[in-house]
Amino acid sequence: MHPNFSGGGAKKEKIKTAVRAYFDMGGMEIQFNVVERETLLQAQEHPEKYENLLVRVSGFSTYFVELDKVLQDEIIARYMHRI
Repeated sequence: MHPNFSGGGAKKEKIKTAVRAYFDMGGMEIQFNVVERETLLQAQEHPEKYENLLVRVSGFSTYFVELDKVLQDEIIARYMHRI
């Protein structure tokens, strides 16, 4: 989720509606990474500058730069699913 998306008003309602719909359809777990796509891309190019960038992956937190590039690309691709 883009950091500017969080907040109140209509944005908050969209998030709440999406989360509620997910669980109503049988979803069991949800997790958000609040980071800009550009930051993730920069972390791939310059991992030494982003050693402390944490992301949530399948129920655990890990350092983005320690992930395999395939999984990094998957996380970046998920960013494109915006509300």
